[in-house]
Order: sequence, then C-alpha cells, then structure tokens
Amino acid sequence: MYDLSPLRPLSPSFSPSPPQAIKDGHNGFLTALARYNTSDSSTTRGVNWLQKHLDCCGIQNSADWRIEADKAKIWIKSHINDVPDSCCKRLRNQWNPTPGCGLGQALGNSEAIHNGGCYVKMVSWLQTNKPMMRVISLFFHIFE
Repeated sequence: MYDLSPLRPLSPSFSPSPPQAIKDGHNGFLTALARYNTSDSSTTRGVNWLQKHLDCCGIQNSADWRIEADKAKIWIKSHINDVPDSCCKRLRNQWNPTPGCGLGQALGNSEAIHNGGCYVKMVSWLQTNKPMMRVISLFFHIFE
C-alpha cells in the first residue's frame, strides 16, 4: 500500500484556488520527504513509486536529498550525500535500478540518476490526465 495522502492537494477533486492547490501540493511533498525512511513505510514506498515512475528525484531536483537542503530529515541522518535508489536511471531491459546506485549521487548532477524534480512532473502529469483523474476521483467518491 502506498501513502500518497500528502499529495491529495494535487488531485483534481481538491478544489481550493489554483495557487493554493499548488502551494498545498508542494507542502505535501515536503511532508513526504521529511517522513521518508521512517517507520511510516507507506510514505517511503509512495515517494519511491513517484520517483521511479516519473523518472525524477526529490521535489525540485536531486539536491533535495542533500544534508544542506534539510528536507529529508530522517534519511540524511544515515545517508549523507545519497539519494534513494528510486532516483536512479534504469538500465535497458531492467525494471528496477541497480541496488546501491544512489550512494553518493546527491553531490551534484549525475548521469546515473534523474536530476529533475518530481513536483513539476507530477503537476504536468495531472494536468495532462485530468479526464482520467476525474473518473478515478468519481469512482472513489461513489465507493467511500
């Protein structure tokens, strides 16, 4: 199970003003990064899923995982200058990245990882897929 609840403000059924929804979505990502690698494994799985499927890393970029960024507060205690393996580019014909490929990759732009952030990609994906998201949202409202 994936906990994507911090990203709820990005959902098409969420209806504050657009600037507020964008701000709330960004804050949701900050919350998810802060909780990454804690006992709340559903948040960790959710962030990994996003990074892996959207070919991205962090909120703005891969530097979000650096100690100076102070966003992934739990992760950086034991992973200084590392990014999660879900940030890594996959080799051809390989669904999962090579284990350990994120070690030391938060130091700067790297060819081994996706350096671009997930937030812009997520907003773009949601805007492109609004009709599908409305159907999914309607489905959840009917069965709640």
